[in-house]
Amino acid sequence: MNHMIHTAYDGTITFKDSHGIAVAYAGAPDFIAAIIHERGWKAYGSPSADGFFLALKPTMVPEDLEIDPGVDGWMRLTMDELLDFAS
Repeated sequence: MNHMIHTAYDGTITFKDSHGIAVAYAGAPDFIAAIIHERGWKAYGSPSADGFFLALKPTMVPEDLEIDPGVDGWMRLTMDELLDFAS
């Protein structure tokens, strides 16, 4: 699945569908926590992919994105687990 990708100055990545609507974000754990809290999305992390954290629409899975999860793959994270990484 191809997405339009935009990387912000702070390293946050926005994945947009063909209509330009954001469907996922990759970034710091505190940013991802804010997204999943505000939008009710799902959070994932990968310990072996440079500490990437994802926020995804409920209909998506990490494999829908063009990001290498590394050896350990993606792990679904709760809000508390995500906030542990943020502190």
